[in-house]
Amino acid sequence: MRKTVCVFLMCLVTLCAFEAAAQDDIAISKNRIVSLQYTLFIDGNKVIETTMGKGSMTYVHGKGQLLEALEDELEGMRKGQEKNIVINPKDAYGEINKEFIIKMPLEKLPGGAGVEGEVLSISGEDTTPVKCTVTKIDSKNATLDFNHPLAGKILRYKVKIIDVKDIRQLG
Repeated sequence: MRKTVCVFLMCLVTLCAFEAAAQDDIAISKNRIVSLQYTLFIDGNKVIETTMGKGSMTYVHGKGQLLEALEDELEGMRKGQEKNIVINPKDAYGEINKEFIIKMPLEKLPGGAGVEGEVLSISGEDTTPVKCTVTKIDSKNATLDFNHPLAGKILRYKVKIIDVKDIRQLG
């Protein structure tokens, strides 16, 4: 009887260890909770954002919290894996739209505006604030760019998957 109990307990321990190991080896797919570290580069090797040394970022895969092209590249990765991901402008923030670059008389700008590179919030036609970047200033006008700051840029992400959990594990 003791031998049977010991064999049963050994099988149970092995099964539990196997199940725990299987839960640690979950691939990224829809509704998985993913923790990752990343560095975002533009213009070759210019770092514009990173979580390295700051912890990790967590998101729910497939819920539109990241660029769709980035999620597509992360699909199937597992805990501990690393990858370099390149995303072209059309799959990120689009190409630069020249119609979104306008000249505006300086007197129409919000008070204190007047520095190239400054990000302004200007009321749109429906009074919703719209962000733009001052790209040029002359004696009478400012050139304002309403494109997303990363429009026209090739994005390169260096990612490391820290953890992948099934949403049911949160129970």
